[in-house]
Amino acid sequence: MIQPTLQHEEHLPVVLVVDDNSAIRDMVSWALELDGYEPAEAAEGQEALDWMSNAVREGRTPAVIVLDLAMPGMDGDTFLQRLQEYWNSDNISTPRPSVIVITAGTGVSSASHPGVERIIRKPFHLRDLLDIVRLLAQ
Repeated sequence: MIQPTLQHEEHLPVVLVVDDNSAIRDMVSWALELDGYEPAEAAEGQEALDWMSNAVREGRTPAVIVLDLAMPGMDGDTFLQRLQEYWNSDNISTPRPSVIVITAGTGVSSASHPGVERIIRKPFHLRDLLDIVRLLAQ
């Protein structure tokens, strides 16, 4: 009798896209999916924190977060601060996700935003963003 083989279910790396502009979220998510990632979306910081809380419980935290700084509700700076507090206060066994900031601002530096690995200025090319995601998601 032939035994059925169990297939190992391989999860794609998750990338959380946090931006209040739905066109940017859709465009970036589409490109991420085509490039072999599992995109997740949030329109502002509090929604992203709620999503992160569920992801931690499910063991599916993102490898990378693509984050806009200027959003209504909870902006990107506040999200970064709360994310750091959350990661430090809870006993989370997974590494904190890498953060890529996408912004139209010109005076933004990663030195002024702890936990940010890269900053991309809008408008940007998707291939440049995907190159950075590939590098950070390893």
